[in-house]
Amino acid sequence: MGTEMSVRIRNTSAAAAPPPQPVKADGSPYIYEVVDGWWRIYGDEPAELIAELIPHYSGTLEDREAFARAAAARLQAMLAAEGPFGGCTAAEREVILADRAQPPSVEHWSGAVPLVLVTTHCPRPRPTGDIIWIDPTDESSLLSTLGRAGIVQVRAA
Repeated sequence: MGTEMSVRIRNTSAAAAPPPQPVKADGSPYIYEVVDGWWRIYGDEPAELIAELIPHYSGTLEDREAFARAAAARLQAMLAAEGPFGGCTAAEREVILADRAQPPSVEHWSGAVPLVLVTTHCPRPRPTGDIIWIDPTDESSLLSTLGRAGIVQVRAA
């Protein structure tokens, strides 16, 4: 980890200018900025940033998987609510709305709404198609896939 811990500051409304970016004690900028709703998180290591995103994070794969499953469920619900859910077949709607305690039994996904899955929860061979993958294997992969999924914004500070 970096020599300084991450910093979390309250985000401004979309109508206002972003808050000034904090700097470390030596005046240098943090490497990453993560925007998570009302918060902007600055840090030098993915592990620091993930620790800010996951309450009571203990650094385990189990913690990252639980967070990834919850994030996937929220994103799936949002995509279904905002997307062309009515364009899905009854079978596709069943997959989208199913409890994710067990991974869906699909080989290829081409539904009108993307399917959101967690890599460590889907045995190989994994489904192909219009799938948004969240990978909690380590902090770096979790952070980057959360960013690609649009759950958080990740950028160089």
